[in-house]
Amino acid sequence: MMTKPSNWDTTPAQTGEYTPLPAGGYECRIVAVQLGSARSGAPMMTIAFDIESGAYAGYYKKQYEGRKASNPEVKWGGLYYQLTDGDALGRFKGMIQNIEESNPGYTWNWDDQSLVGKLFGGKFREEEYIGNDGKVHTSTKCISIRPIEGIEAITPPEKKCIEGARSGAPIYNDEEILF
Repeated sequence: MMTKPSNWDTTPAQTGEYTPLPAGGYECRIVAVQLGSARSGAPMMTIAFDIESGAYAGYYKKQYEGRKASNPEVKWGGLYYQLTDGDALGRFKGMIQNIEESNPGYTWNWDDQSLVGKLFGGKFREEEYIGNDGKVHTSTKCISIRPIEGIEAITPPEKKCIEGARSGAPIYNDEEILF
C-alpha cells in the first residue's frame, strides 16, 4: 500500500489541460519591467504582463503556476520586448504614448519601474515556431502595445507562418540531409 504524501491535499492537480490564447486584442497589466540588451547589443526593455480582464484574465499567472509545480525554473510566459534606441526609437515612443493614454494621469518620467501596474491594450497574433522536437508548433504572442480603448474589438492579425512549413511536420536544414 502507498503512503499518502503529506502535501497531497494542498497540491494542485495537473490534468494536462491547456487552453491556448486566441489571437485578438486584450486589456493587459504590466507586472514587471527589466532593462537589458538584445542579442545585437541594442538597448531593450522587457515587459512582463498578464491579461487583466475577460475570459482570459490571469492567463499567464495560471500558466506560470501550473508549470512551476513541476519545474521551479519556469519562466513567465507573457513577455513583450521593445528596443529603446536607434531605428526603434519611434516605436518605443509610440508604446509609451499608448501606455500613457491607457492610464489617465500617468506621465512617463523615464523611470522604467513606474510602468509596473499600468494597463495597455495588447494586440496578439498566432505565430509558428520550430520546437525542440523539430516540428512546427503555434503560440500566441503580443505583437504591439496599443491603447486600451477598442482593443477587444480589433480584428485578429493574420497568423505568422514559417514559410514552406506544414504544421506538425519536421523541419530539416541542408546540413542534416545526407546524399
